[in-house]
Amino acid sequence: MSTSNWTCPPAHPFIPATPGDRRSPCPALNALANHGYLPRNGQNIGLWHLIRAVQEVYNLSFILAALLALTGILLCGRAFHLDLDALAIHNKIEHDASLVHANALGQQRAPTEVDPKLLKSFLSYADPCRGMSLYDLAQVRISREAQLARPLDFIHSQIGVGEAALCWLLLKQDSGRIPSSTLLQWYGEERLPDNWARPRHIIGLLDARTKAVEVANIMNSLKKSTCRGPPLPSNFDVSFLGLRTILDCDS
Repeated sequence: MSTSNWTCPPAHPFIPATPGDRRSPCPALNALANHGYLPRNGQNIGLWHLIRAVQEVYNLSFILAALLALTGILLCGRAFHLDLDALAIHNKIEHDASLVHANALGQQRAPTEVDPKLLKSFLSYADPCRGMSLYDLAQVRISREAQLARPLDFIHSQIGVGEAALCWLLLKQDSGRIPSSTLLQWYGEERLPDNWARPRHIIGLLDARTKAVEVANIMNSLKKSTCRGPPLPSNFDVSFLGLRTILDCDS
């Protein structure tokens, strides 16, 4: 559910990353940096700063925000600080079959730049008038994972499901759909969308888990009907929710 349309405060204008700025494969965090809620250079972000930023802008509960931030910093940071580009280290939190980022292809880090072809493919799943539903997001995840030579491992498949769930929870309108323009600005331009509305209610751990189970169940049903592979486990473990959801909602 949403409040009135987002109006970006004058203190937080959108300024795209410049050469030398660090960015991640997560659109949610990149948008925070591009609006100055996180350091615009994407470097040396403290744990509490990260928690406060995702709470303020995305209305996550303290527990969910702390879990996501702590997971990212423990796996990819140092001394309870994080550079955004460290989140691109392959197979930590980052994984292949991202929604709008190319695979790592044997490199230590995955690309952090949006892939125009993947972005176009992603947006094609949205109804031109009504936008993208949770069902559509599940379809995109199946399509991206079906292109892999080797399936995602259990943990990273869970992260992918969690990312889709958080994307929907953060960006959806009251209709339960995400407008194409919102998806383009958040995923493609890595900015807080012009007509976006901050979630009306705090998004907690249970909300994220419940919606992730729903995404997994949709994917299971679709896979069974198309015989594309084994079903995903529906007992989603929220401890593996990754920052790219947001936080990222990307991957």
